[in-house]
Amino acid sequence: MGLKPLTERQRDFLEAFRSLSSSRGRPPSVRDLAGHFRIQVSAAYRHLKALSSRGFLESRDGFFSLPGSATVSVPILARVRAGVPQEALEAPEGWLACPAEMGRGRNLFALRVRGNSMSGAAILDDDLIVCESVKTAREGVIVVALLEGEATVKRLGRHGGAPALLPANPAFKPILLKGDAWLTGRVLGVFRTIKKHG
Repeated sequence: MGLKPLTERQRDFLEAFRSLSSSRGRPPSVRDLAGHFRIQVSAAYRHLKALSSRGFLESRDGFFSLPGSATVSVPILARVRAGVPQEALEAPEGWLACPAEMGRGRNLFALRVRGNSMSGAAILDDDLIVCESVKTAREGVIVVALLEGEATVKRLGRHGGAPALLPANPAFKPILLKGDAWLTGRVLGVFRTIKKHG
């Protein structure tokens, strides 16, 4: 026996999902669809989940996309300092479309960089860095770390024999890892928009 045909509401959701994906250049979020149909987020999620279970959409970690999509939508969660650590500012900007292979099997998030302490690693002020959520990383990896509630992006390494966060700009000093410090992410990639002048 074949699958039951889509309900009218499911067809409306699928059509809206395709249309919004095309017009925005990225898959719409559950909240986008809820706003589009003026319904609760939980109701929109149920419709998208039903479409996913029928194979009309793909689902990963609560994010939906069209089958075979070449991109995955990554939430831009905050701003992080590439310099002296400062509190990460929760300032959601939206979503970043990343290559699908980057997100395969990973929990990703994106951060807007402020500062130039990692310029030698090609991470500049106002860049977007895509990170995988991790709690540990090997030396030499560029990470996002929280130091006593403040966030920074640096390369994990050693300074004077002690664990440290190392800048990639000689104008900045290494930060020794001590006290209340832990990792929140490993940097996988950098996205940059060329600014127009004049």
